[in-house]
Amino acid sequence: MAPSLSILCFGNSLTAGFHQYGLEYHPYAEKLEERLKEAFPSHTIHIDVDGVPGDLVITPPGRFLTRMQEKCSKHSYDWVIVLGATNDLGRGFPCSRIFPALKEAWKVALDSGAHILALTVPECAVVNKRLDSARDELNGLILNHCEERFHAFDLRKHIPYHSATENFRELIFDDGLHLTAEGYDLVGNLVADHLIPLLGSSDTGGNDLR
Repeated sequence: MAPSLSILCFGNSLTAGFHQYGLEYHPYAEKLEERLKEAFPSHTIHIDVDGVPGDLVITPPGRFLTRMQEKCSKHSYDWVIVLGATNDLGRGFPCSRIFPALKEAWKVALDSGAHILALTVPECAVVNKRLDSARDELNGLILNHCEERFHAFDLRKHIPYHSATENFRELIFDDGLHLTAEGYDLVGNLVADHLIPLLGSSDTGGNDLR
């Protein structure tokens, strides 16, 4: 039997691949799966996508933690890729509430034996000093978090909005918050570029897939 790799892409609308105002979905997991199959042709790659548009990390009122508990109790994942808190930030919740809620969700996956790849929260078209400051604070907490089997990737750095060219924004951003199909493919490629070296190294728990 071929060796396997099981991944959960978990989050909200950006994980679901929401675009065209919800008329179409194009999860970044599609491009990620394509890249992983190319990198590890001898492996059976299985990726689940659990993205709920509008969900909040803070539980309640959100269901982020509950959903993570349900997923990890039913399936055994090698890696869980988490992108959340866009909606919490937009609702004005402080980092002092968002980050502990994120850590609770991460803990569920870590306790199940999975590795975590946490993604930072991307920019959006809205110009708001409070929002920008809170996003920067949260992203800093994500990037500086240290825990066994925990890894972070600065997605926000690689898909800027305000400092990007007009051509980049038109290609990548659909409505100033969600991405186009090309944008989600870019996320899939960026995540793959970061994840593949981790999977190929036994030092980071990848079981040396190469």
